[in-house]
Amino acid sequence: MKTAVITGASSGLGREFVRQFYSVFPEIERVWLIARRTDRLQELAEQLEEKGISTLTLPLDLCDTMSFTVYQERLVEEQPEIALLVNNAGCGYLGNIGEIDTVSQTRMIDLNLRALTAITNLSVPYMEAGSRILNVSSIASFCPTPRMTVYSATKAYVSAYTIGAAEELKAKGITVTAVCPGPMATEFLAVGHVVDSRPF
Repeated sequence: MKTAVITGASSGLGREFVRQFYSVFPEIERVWLIARRTDRLQELAEQLEEKGISTLTLPLDLCDTMSFTVYQERLVEEQPEIALLVNNAGCGYLGNIGEIDTVSQTRMIDLNLRALTAITNLSVPYMEAGSRILNVSSIASFCPTPRMTVYSATKAYVSAYTIGAAEELKAKGITVTAVCPGPMATEFLAVGHVVDSRPF
């Protein structure tokens, strides 16, 4: 069954990917929705089911490495044909090095780098020629951004990883693309305490 896997699906850009994907990929029959908030995932699943699209909700915290084990187990159990992987889960926090709390600094690394790398690595064996990977990077990947130094560095990784992955997976017929949006009016701004209009 052709499947889309969308991380960070419960809000912001991820929720919009969920809302829009079918108009671009009508061949997809099932969607795996990954995010922490079960209630929001269930709401999205109900909306998709009403449109005749089968869903699987996976309420996972991708900062917890056990989530990768859960994901892998579901892959083995379901044996999906992943036609679309959207690595959207991510976070960013505003603050100076040495002043922002360490948990926030390392959470950006765990979610923006480790989770994207792990989910991609686990998913590729279930992808065939014509499948697509979409990695959400940022305009911040192109230059360091003071007060969001770690975030900028993580997104530079995402963009560089995407270029390398695209070359590696070309022989398999799998395309890999980085999306580099600028500031958007989503929960990202409030959660990350990004209160000004400077690029991130």
